[in-house]
Amino acid sequence: MRKFLWVVAAGTLVLALTAPAMALDFKYGSEFRVRFYSGAGLGFVDTAGSNPRGAQIRVRPLFTVSDDNNNIQAVLRLEIGDVEFGNGGGAVGVTNAGSASGVSQGTARVGNGSGGGMGNDGVNVETKWAWIDAAMPFGVPLRVRAGLQPWFTPKGILVDDDTVGVRAYGTTKPVSYEVAWYRVSGGPNQTAALPAGDAGAVTTTNTADNNYDFLQFRVDVAIAPFLNPGLYYIYGRNAATGTTAGGGVSADSNYVGLTVTGKAGIVGYDFDFVYGTAQCGPAGTFPSAAACGAGTGVDVTGFAVDAGVHVPIGPVTLNFVGSISSGDKRDGGDSEAFPTIAPSWNGPGGLFHLIGSGGAFDAVEYTQDAPTNLWTIGLTADYRPVKQLLTTAGAAYAGFTKKTGNCAVVTVPATACAGPAYATEVGESGIGVELFLRADWEVYTGFKVQGFMGWLFPPGGETAQEYVLQLLYSF
Repeated sequence: MRKFLWVVAAGTLVLALTAPAMALDFKYGSEFRVRFYSGAGLGFVDTAGSNPRGAQIRVRPLFTVSDDNNNIQAVLRLEIGDVEFGNGGGAVGVTNAGSASGVSQGTARVGNGSGGGMGNDGVNVETKWAWIDAAMPFGVPLRVRAGLQPWFTPKGILVDDDTVGVRAYGTTKPVSYEVAWYRVSGGPNQTAALPAGDAGAVTTTNTADNNYDFLQFRVDVAIAPFLNPGLYYIYGRNAATGTTAGGGVSADSNYVGLTVTGKAGIVGYDFDFVYGTAQCGPAGTFPSAAACGAGTGVDVTGFAVDAGVHVPIGPVTLNFVGSISSGDKRDGGDSEAFPTIAPSWNGPGGLFHLIGSGGAFDAVEYTQDAPTNLWTIGLTADYRPVKQLLTTAGAAYAGFTKKTGNCAVVTVPATACAGPAYATEVGESGIGVELFLRADWEVYTGFKVQGFMGWLFPPGGETAQEYVLQLLYSF
């Protein structure tokens, strides 16, 4: 037996030495961002709390491992931030120094903005992405990605966020295609409420059909440089907060999107249309959770359009952009507001900073994440005097599609409202004019100094102002 074991061991060693080695490609990248911001007129008012100012740091490490043919890939992206300077330092103090010497926030250290106070101790490392991405065998032109991953529809009109699920995608020129399933909720949170600033596990029950799922189908066709259309459909099944949560009866939603991009000569263009309908609204609780549970909820159905034309003239590129989206008529029937999932729309063309979600300088959001109940028109000009410096100036106007679609308006008789609310703009035609100036200077490879100043002039209320200095290092 001993001789037999020696033969097996020797044979195993020979096979191990002669077998081809599997090479792994390991990559590390990251994004470091430090941002200083100041503003005024948040909420279009001049009161205590309407003048935000502070500083933040955010770090996003990215780890990627793949085989030498990239047939299998594993990705992990973490996030620390945005850590607000002064928020929660953790354990710190001076022994036997008296109560007048303390400058810390005590042991407050849990949360995505903690760790920026005296002591710099924060429990704030978050998982942003974590997935396995594998190619199908036998040369099938398809890859499957499973895990925590980004979910994005053009310009963030409908959704631009991270979620978890499975996505199958591929390309057979000129057609690209994908099918995806995302689970955005496993049901109502069963965990007792935590104190403000604390963090804890969110638990749901697995003994009931109480999930909120989305299925997405998408096809894009690169017909020619001047015509690249795409079509997508998203179906949502909400049994988490829908009509009979946990009982197998759901509130459904449906979204259809058309996107077209192209370039004719030197002129480029983009066009996006989305139509959506959601039973009881995207949250499944409109006009109230009780009404939806009783099967008397209201549907929210509407559309959004965003388009732009981009014309280079020498060292300057002019971007003519605009959008329109439906708003709630408040007539006592179904709502006409455009429903969304998790949007991050940055104004017309995705080019603005106070109208919309905030763009690259989103320390504070002044208006709304979605285009609902707005029509806009805007112009920006990009000028690059040297390779390392890009300057941009822009102006846009945002008006209400329906004055009653401003949910701060009180109707008689009173009706529920789906959409954004602006108390200072009741009776006004919109939220006003945005003007901004921006500069991006690439000092070193991957390192940029970015500056921004913007103003939003509403017809009612105070002028909103935002000023940002940002240091961005990506590699």
